[in-house]
Amino acid sequence: MHLLTLNMTELVLGLLRGKLGRSDTDSVDDWDWACLSGDAVWQAHGKLVAEASLYLPGSFDRPPRNPAEKISSGYKAWEYMYYFYGLLPGLLWAIQKPKHHYHFCKLIAGARVALLLETPVNLRPLAHKLLVEYVEEFEENFYARRVDRLHFCRQALHALVHLMPENVRVGPAWLHSQWPLENAIGNLTREIGSHVKPYENLSLRGLRRAQISALVAMFPDALEEPIRLPAGAVELGDRYVLLHPTARTPHLVSDVDGVALHSFFTQRAIQAPEGWRPRVAKWGRLRLPNGQVARTAWKEMKGERRGRPVHRSRMVKVRHLADDRFAEVQYFFRLKRMHEDGGTDDVDFTLAMVSVFISPDPAILRETHGVLMACRYRGEQSREVVDVKQIKSVVAMVPLTPRREEAEDPHAAELYSNRFFVMDRLGFDMTWIGREESLADDEDSDDDT
Repeated sequence: MHLLTLNMTELVLGLLRGKLGRSDTDSVDDWDWACLSGDAVWQAHGKLVAEASLYLPGSFDRPPRNPAEKISSGYKAWEYMYYFYGLLPGLLWAIQKPKHHYHFCKLIAGARVALLLETPVNLRPLAHKLLVEYVEEFEENFYARRVDRLHFCRQALHALVHLMPENVRVGPAWLHSQWPLENAIGNLTREIGSHVKPYENLSLRGLRRAQISALVAMFPDALEEPIRLPAGAVELGDRYVLLHPTARTPHLVSDVDGVALHSFFTQRAIQAPEGWRPRVAKWGRLRLPNGQVARTAWKEMKGERRGRPVHRSRMVKVRHLADDRFAEVQYFFRLKRMHEDGGTDDVDFTLAMVSVFISPDPAILRETHGVLMACRYRGEQSREVVDVKQIKSVVAMVPLTPRREEAEDPHAAELYSNRFFVMDRLGFDMTWIGREESLADDEDSDDDT
């Protein structure tokens, strides 16, 4: 979808950087939206993007590189996608004027719905409303009916108005945009096996592909390949799989973790002695039904302490009543319910020790149309135990720099320290279609550290 990942990004970034073509009658000093203008500011911003990439899980595929160095030399469409629709709303929070940030988030909120593989019907009206408002306010605030700014109103801007109606008419754009078309052309070209009659051969290849597609539509289960699990993996049901590394010997849980575990049992009316602290064997990874692999602070922090670049995959979205919560996984572990006679149940508890983030700031959520979910991290103060099947997905938690008025608040340390914004895997990631995250990992090994 070049509209969202290349055309709109080029237009908006050109305005933010003050690099869009302008006439002598239009001074860049009047562009109060150009918060990334100037080489020093742009270089600092690019460094922030490069540093933020380590907060993105490996399941996000290619993280965006430093745009100050790479944006004009082979910056991929999905790098643009994660940079612009994932990182940029949080990175602009501290430097962009609130009215322009509010306007920018309308584009992000609408585009994120348009980028979904499946577009829920209930999300379409709001997404369309936000995109239309973005276009109207763009003309008011940027073009401002000035002849010397007429070139701001590109065809891509007008196309946003038709994005969701076309989604209803012909389906999500990823089905009929440039990406699937270019991919199909490339695949068929590589399959040509006759240089003497290439077009006849290409026609037969296309016919064979159409026949295979028809068979898949009629018998979808016939082509499903069983998942090959690595040695030592434990299937938990519902497509959850517990994976190595595993501690060789059980260790006594800490006092803080013991309190969290006791609270977990109390909520489920399971009796446990006061102050009970079991010995548990830690597990390092969990494969989720969506193909992502959640990791743990137990293993990842060891690599971070050694100075190795680690793409954090320990931040997860946890299902909780009506709302989702976000948490950092400390480790996974398994327990058996013990009876009074000393026996145990056959069914294990497979649990995760997590540190839960404070719920997203509701004021920021409203101001950004739900785009920016700002959560504070409290470490050991928020230890909880959850069933692993409450974990929905792996997310990125990227540091959120406070605005100037926030930093000057007398209670800034209490209100705005350790604050992160959530970056979820975007609904459409062309690199994800047809594959899952590898379950093998040579970096992880079983040990007791």
